[in-house]
Amino acid sequence: MGDIVDKVTALVRCKECHWYKNCLTPVQVNTEDITQFRMVMQGTDLPEQAKSELDQLVENIASMSQEMILQSCPVFTQRLKEDAKLAGRVKEMMQNWGQEGESDELER
Repeated sequence: MGDIVDKVTALVRCKECHWYKNCLTPVQVNTEDITQFRMVMQGTDLPEQAKSELDQLVENIASMSQEMILQSCPVFTQRLKEDAKLAGRVKEMMQNWGQEGESDELER
């Protein structure tokens, strides 16, 4: 009976999450964020060269973060932390991405 309650609780918790069915997304840094950073930088006493270098650094970080950093829903993150088997299955899926379709086609 405890397993059923746990499964229902997990399902309800997932469906109530504002990330529902969108567990992972790339970090989104938009031009508005960069513009806001530039406005903050204008109010500092840094030399123009330092401001320019920081501005370039922020643009590079924003570009890299969209390809390397993911935001994840708290429910998904908690499930990965609590279940090493789940984390292992996700890792295995990612490592074998694209290979499953190829092997399925070969079997047919």
